[in-house]
Amino acid sequence: MDAYALLAFLEAEAGGKRVRDLLEETKNCFYISAVSLGEVYYTILRERGKEAAEKVEAEINQAGNIYVVDATWEMAKAAGEFKARGGISYADCFAAALAMEKNALLVTGDREFEHVADKIRIFWIV
Repeated sequence: MDAYALLAFLEAEAGGKRVRDLLEETKNCFYISAVSLGEVYYTILRERGKEAAEKVEAEINQAGNIYVVDATWEMAKAAGEFKARGGISYADCFAAALAMEKNALLVTGDREFEHVADKIRIFWIV
């Protein structure tokens, strides 16, 4: 899952209902890179303040089916390879690298990921 998908869910934006439905299916587990969660954190911090950002962080950490994955050197290298292709933010490259590492679907609505769709599987929420 990338920041776009999580923010769509948290802020009831386009695609947010699809993310909610996925999260509510107990058989699903989700991975989010610490870099992507950082994007969510700073977005909520900027829009709603520190208390709201910390509440979101706590809820994610307490969710039984969302796992925050720290960036490793191998993940950073893979992200760098995606970034070198162009057309995608470096933070999004970490989400792509994590999806590739876990052989998992990347849940997103961010069309920047079209630039790496030949290397990862994507579940489009919008």
